[in-house]
Amino acid sequence: MMTYNGVNIFGSAVQFQHVVHPRAQQVNAFFGVSGTQVLDGGGRGRSFFIRGMLTAPTFAGLNAAEAQFAFYADGVARTLIDPRGRAWSNVVFKGEFVPDSRGPQPCGGGWAMPYRAVFHGLT
Repeated sequence: MMTYNGVNIFGSAVQFQHVVHPRAQQVNAFFGVSGTQVLDGGGRGRSFFIRGMLTAPTFAGLNAAEAQFAFYADGVARTLIDPRGRAWSNVVFKGEFVPDSRGPQPCGGGWAMPYRAVFHGLT
């Protein structure tokens, strides 16, 4: 099960993808000298792209599930556990939460809302 700060805010049918940002480099060239000098500047973190389905028996419950995302959009780095059980520390949620444009859909006596969200790994 996927969690953020120990809480499952992601709902069901979660798809998870992480993309490492390119390492920083400084490239120098000198007049009269063939080639370039490359200085490694280290890693620049990663992005986590998440898609899922929030479900609840009522609109109020669905709104509460969506509000949990907004609660964590405070700039504090927390631990993200991915679906394979890997722990990613120093992950920040900046509020990039996009509900499906069709809105909530009826689902088995309740409501379901697909969404996508982006989290940022600082390391």
